[in-house]
Amino acid sequence: MDATTIIDELVQHMEWADSVVFSAILGKPQAEEDEVLLKRLRHIHLVQKAFFDVWLHQPVNPHATDSFNALELAFFAKSLHREIQVFQNTLSADDLDRVVHLPWSQQVSSNLGFEIANPSLGQTLLQVTAHSSYHRGQVNSRLRELGIDPPMTDFIAWVWAQKPLPAWPSAAGVSE
Repeated sequence: MDATTIIDELVQHMEWADSVVFSAILGKPQAEEDEVLLKRLRHIHLVQKAFFDVWLHQPVNPHATDSFNALELAFFAKSLHREIQVFQNTLSADDLDRVVHLPWSQQVSSNLGFEIANPSLGQTLLQVTAHSSYHRGQVNSRLRELGIDPPMTDFIAWVWAQKPLPAWPSAAGVSE
């Protein structure tokens, strides 16, 4: 399996996993109105959007998701995932080696105490999927704390299920 195939699968899985998480949240007031949960969801999708903007050489808005409620965030996430998928589908193996300059590099260097290296496009794609997965686990833990059974979102579960398409919730027309 080559790198473009691996990244393609990780990006597809990321959308599917985000969609099933929103399916578990929407329509449940204790989740939709929980600020801890919303903060984590906003962060996941802000980071996805920030990297996407960097990939397209667009300005990054660090407040892009600040005011979204759960339903607005689901719409935002679904749309963003479609854009990421279109972008990712245009990439070749050579594109994955392109160096990416992150506008927040200086801040990260200061926080870490050393000068950070510039990652490749492929490495940032992997970062976005890994970062989303990490925080999605936190979201699922919070769902359990709120008395909601969290969905199984592991990559291998997606593979076992024969790589289903995203299952965006039907609440207020978010579904396909």
